Amino acid sequence: MNGDEEDDIDQRYRRRLESMLAVDEMVASILEELQAAGQLDNTYVFFASDNGFQQGEHRIGGGKKFPYEESAKMPLFVRGPGITPGSSIDELVLNTDYAETWAEIAGTTFDGDGRSLAPLLKGDSPSWRSSILLEGFYTKEPPPPYSAIRTKTHKYVEYSGAETELYDLSTDPYELENVSDTADSALVADLKRKLDALRSCAGQACHDAEGAP
Repeated sequence: MNGDEEDDIDQRYRRRLESMLAVDEMVASILEELQAAGQLDNTYVFFASDNGFQQGEHRIGGGKKFPYEESAKMPLFVRGPGITPGSSIDELVLNTDYAETWAEIAGTTFDGDGRSLAPLLKGDSPSWRSSILLEGFYTKEPPPPYSAIRTKTHKYVEYSGAETELYDLSTDPYELENVSDTADSALVADLKRKLDALRSCAGQACHDAEGAP
């Protein structure tokens, strides 16, 4: 990346931080209104995003369509009744989990593609998914279409042109070394089998394909 590209990334990053000032003020005003109404301790507040964004990582100047962690991961903060302040959860969750979560909190059910996060938020240890599907579809700009599986320890990516990538996230969290050509063949075969099951599933079959630890 040249100096102009780096300057553009720095400028965009500063502007994104500046824009967060308005978000901070909005969140504070909502919490203050809930406190004034006496409902803060009876209200769940979810703070999240819809996607990550590349900021120069992997020599990508910007974008959100890539399989890498900077694009695929997003923040999720929750406060509310029964949640221990300052606690954290190390599980694979998806934005498709929100509807089931909010339904359970409200005392009803929702038959969707996700799983309710309510037990996790309250400190329980339910049987949980061990893998998730990531997909990217055709555009005129990189990357080419891809399907990927993300587990707690690995990410395996298949691109439409037959190129593959494999990262051991336990030792390479920044995804700097593609080990698809040198990894154990049994590991690659297992990840490929799970990926095939995830991208062709529907309904309850997707829950089964995600697996559980």
